[in-house]
Amino acid sequence: MRLYVPLTLLIILVSGFRYYLLIQAETTEVRQRASAEMRQASHFLLPVIKELSARHQPAEIKQLIEREISTSDQITEITWQDEHGQLVAENITNSISAAPPWFFHFILLKNESQVHQIMLSDGAMATLQLTTSPATVIDAIWAKVCTQAKLSAAIIFTIFFLLSLILRANARTLAKLAIATIRFKKGEHSVRMEVAGSVESRALASTFNSMTEEVQKLFKSLQLSRHELAIEKEIVETTLASIGDAVISTDIDGNILTLNKVAHQLTGWSQQEAHATPLKHVFTLLDAIDQRRMTIFVQGIHVVENKLESSGNNSPNNSEKNRIESDNQDVLQSSGKMLINRNGQQHEIDFTASPIKRKDGSVIGCVLVFRDVSEKRLLMQRISWQAGHDQLTGLENRHLFTERFKLAIEQANADQYWLAVCLLDLDHFQTINEQHGQEVANKLLQNIAGRLETCIATANSGNYIARLGGDEFVALIQVQIGAADLEDKLTRLMTELSRPHQFEQKEIAITASIGVAIYPRDDLNPDILLRSADQAMYQAKLNGRNQFHVFDAQLDQQVRTHHNQRTRIRRALIDGELRLYYQPKVNMRKGEIIGMEALLRWQHPDKGIVGPLHFLPIVEHTDLIVDIGEWVIHQALEQLVLWYEAYSHWVLSVNIAARHFQHPDFLARLTSILADYPQVNPQSLEIEILESAAIQDIQYVREVIIACQELGVRFALDDFGTGYSSLSYLKRLPTNTLKIDQSFVRNMLEDQEDLALISAVIGLADAFKREVIAEGVETAEQGVSLMRLGCDYAQGYVIAHPMPARTVDSWVRTYRPASEWSLQAKLA
Repeated sequence: MRLYVPLTLLIILVSGFRYYLLIQAETTEVRQRASAEMRQASHFLLPVIKELSARHQPAEIKQLIEREISTSDQITEITWQDEHGQLVAENITNSISAAPPWFFHFILLKNESQVHQIMLSDGAMATLQLTTSPATVIDAIWAKVCTQAKLSAAIIFTIFFLLSLILRANARTLAKLAIATIRFKKGEHSVRMEVAGSVESRALASTFNSMTEEVQKLFKSLQLSRHELAIEKEIVETTLASIGDAVISTDIDGNILTLNKVAHQLTGWSQQEAHATPLKHVFTLLDAIDQRRMTIFVQGIHVVENKLESSGNNSPNNSEKNRIESDNQDVLQSSGKMLINRNGQQHEIDFTASPIKRKDGSVIGCVLVFRDVSEKRLLMQRISWQAGHDQLTGLENRHLFTERFKLAIEQANADQYWLAVCLLDLDHFQTINEQHGQEVANKLLQNIAGRLETCIATANSGNYIARLGGDEFVALIQVQIGAADLEDKLTRLMTELSRPHQFEQKEIAITASIGVAIYPRDDLNPDILLRSADQAMYQAKLNGRNQFHVFDAQLDQQVRTHHNQRTRIRRALIDGELRLYYQPKVNMRKGEIIGMEALLRWQHPDKGIVGPLHFLPIVEHTDLIVDIGEWVIHQALEQLVLWYEAYSHWVLSVNIAARHFQHPDFLARLTSILADYPQVNPQSLEIEILESAAIQDIQYVREVIIACQELGVRFALDDFGTGYSSLSYLKRLPTNTLKIDQSFVRNMLEDQEDLALISAVIGLADAFKREVIAEGVETAEQGVSLMRLGCDYAQGYVIAHPMPARTVDSWVRTYRPASEWSLQAKLA
């Protein structure tokens, strides 16, 4: 309603001013129109009346002016005055106004007239006067005002109507806004206003909804933060309550704020009792010095904070702040201290104290973490004892014996006496274990340990006993007098150990074999002495058991040298130092490469490339030769996979030692290895065995060769002619190829006997349908001679030296057979 009053007044004021201007404009227009009409009428009447007057026709003049006034809307009176008299015509209708009297007086218009004088034909003067009434003008203005008033009324009504609608809509929107605001205040943060209605209503609703969404997000974020803080607090409290360490926190003055469950158990103070209590009253150490250090540390935190606060007014720089903080320890740590709790009980503890700082580095308190290590100390002592002792017998174990051994050597060296290292192994202990069970075997070991301690490691004897594991023991015996003294002690020990043992009405007898090494006679190194004793013990067992054997250094040196060499070769295999080099095999007649022979080399880190004759004889009678042979087969098959696309027709030969070939699982292992390379055609692999190896067990070798050939693998008899070659052997060995040994080829052009042997081998190969290839061909002339004898296949330096796999492709591209061979092929 307050809006309508000023709006109405404004409309009245504007309308009044508008109508004033309208009336002024209309008045001027009506006057101009009336004046124009009078001029037009006078222009029409004067000539006509002048003529009628000259003819003295007053009646016609009267009719004329009456007719003229009747047709005029503005003129109310026309008067003609001449010498004959006056004629007047009036229009009463034009003089009566339809406008209300107040409007008539408001306009204040007067009658207007126009007077025209003319000279008649007789020279007399006449007058024509036309008069308009204000009523006509006022009526015209009133009609205009009425029309405009109606339009204004319609417009004002429309304005007020639309304004009412807008106000009503806004009122509803404001009411909705008020309701939504009240609901939001009551906690209904999901309340939203409907975006509808006028542009303003929609804008207001959108603004309210955006505001509530932001507030709701902030509220949810606040709730989430509070929830997370509550969870974190609960986690911290639960963690502090559940961890195995005791935790106490204090304020800046050293008064306790929190104390977890473990701290309560160790100190005897509950959280309620300890709250706001000085730390030194709750956390009390037995040692006064330790307690004083703890008190000074807590007080120092307070001092540092006060210094920083006092200097904060002067805005201290970082260097000054660091100097103040460096005056006090950041962390106080100590271990093995005794804590006295409220009840007087003592606990051995380790503790750490450190200041609690805000992100800005200001100190707000102290946290003390400590744990009871009493049981830990006992456990560590127990573990330490177990780490150095055998659990079953209680004797020292290998680990502790190693340390004891070093000390015993130092003592023997200082006091200049011999130290006998005696390694003892029980004879047939495994049989006793299987016959009588684990429990009896364990008791037997405990009895043996007891006898050893009684016989050797008596008090102040300086001797030691240890169990190395299983049924193996070691003793360190001081030899003050000489070898006779040691022999006497060992004899008595053997007698004591051989006495029967009683177990639940069972009598069990067991003996021992003892190996002896003597310091410093045999060596100075503890590990070498122990290995020497082990070799001597092994020799005692070989000699019949139940005896002792003293180490022989000369025999050991020979064994050790071969052992070290074999160990180094095994290490070369493991470390990937072995290599395969490849020597081509060619068909001299056709000039084609038919394959390669894989030759073993050792890429020694110090000696460079080492040939097989320098290391294979050392291991050929050990199982290491089997591992090397399998490695060679694997490498060869991998290379065949790489060569498959370019050289699928090649046959790759590998040399297999006699021990490897005669191994019981050779066939099974070869089958398994071939299965690992399904891309390789087994016919591409050729195994070369020495003739001397084949005749050791010719029937077994024959069976293996046939089984391997069923897999597709080819066989070649290497160095044929150097062993016990015979027709019988050649017939029984179904090999695919015979290889003529290079010792015959080397001198075939000078030695007729070698030439005859080669011719005989070629003849045998031809007779038994075997392929034949000559190795060691070093000149083109040797190749020509072989071709004349019927041997077209060859390998040797004249073709190529053995080469690594990476250079094979380049060699193949550049290989050209000897021209002499091509010429011989044409002659044949």
